[in-house]
Amino acid sequence: MSTRRGPRGVGERLRRLLVMLPWLMERGHASLVEMAERFQISENELVRDLEQAAMCGLPPYLDEMVDLYIDDDGVAHVDVPRFFTRPLRLTAVEGFALLAAGRVAMSLPGADPQGPLGRALAKLEAVLGDDSMVFDLAEPPATADLIAAASTSTRVAITYWSASSDETTERVITPRAVFADRGRWYVIADDDRSGEERIFRIDRIDAWKVTEESDRPRLVEVPTGDAWFDDAPDLPVVRLRVDPAGQWLVERFPVRSVTHDGDHVVVEMVVANERWLEHVLLRLGRHATVESPAEWGDLAARAATRLLDARYAG
Repeated sequence: MSTRRGPRGVGERLRRLLVMLPWLMERGHASLVEMAERFQISENELVRDLEQAAMCGLPPYLDEMVDLYIDDDGVAHVDVPRFFTRPLRLTAVEGFALLAAGRVAMSLPGADPQGPLGRALAKLEAVLGDDSMVFDLAEPPATADLIAAASTSTRVAITYWSASSDETTERVITPRAVFADRGRWYVIADDDRSGEERIFRIDRIDAWKVTEESDRPRLVEVPTGDAWFDDAPDLPVVRLRVDPAGQWLVERFPVRSVTHDGDHVVVEMVVANERWLEHVLLRLGRHATVESPAEWGDLAARAATRLLDARYAG
């Protein structure tokens, strides 16, 4: 079975610290063994993350550093920095961004909804009000079970619909990590069907059952950016011209390139299959046109006609 090697991305390390540091600050100290087990990370990586945190602070970096060290017995100690004792002054945008990042971090192994981070997020949400829900990522039903399975390397039997092949398959996966990207939830898992590590979109899991079997723990790197969406180089690329009302597309889906043409943008993006593109074009309506490939120029019109024929047949 293939594995991904190399250092974890900066995004994953920051999300992990967002969970670990409040937990450690509340306790004051904890052994590396306990922390590595709780947060599902190797001791070497844990030390590197804590060393990185110890170099963080506020300018001019004199007495405003995170006071964190590891003693000779392998115990991490931390004192609450002075700048954490002062109330934060956040704009609404900063507050929403912090809330969104915190919610994603709460899906990581070791996160405690009743712990310091969970309590802080609850207070922040209460201050921001109902408008904060715009940043809330709706979790598909299987998400909680997959997060729990990832923390114990427990196998899960799933029924999965694949957009690229437009077929439903039965397979057994070993979840390794759950993450959110652009409003969707994904699970990185070892897949028995392919014998490889794969990324599955959780809302496409139609049924699942947690088994009593488990595998050895294994660390994986959570992908960042758009490159991971392009793992299949044989997938076609569509070029769309989008007016301002349809430019939510750029924020919602991974794209290869965006160029501006007056009020419009020209977007190139990977297409899983024609059915997926139909759904996107129908949502965009008159706000987008297909520039290439030529055979998809009237794809939205053909899809709309087919739907109308089906609705009013007979």
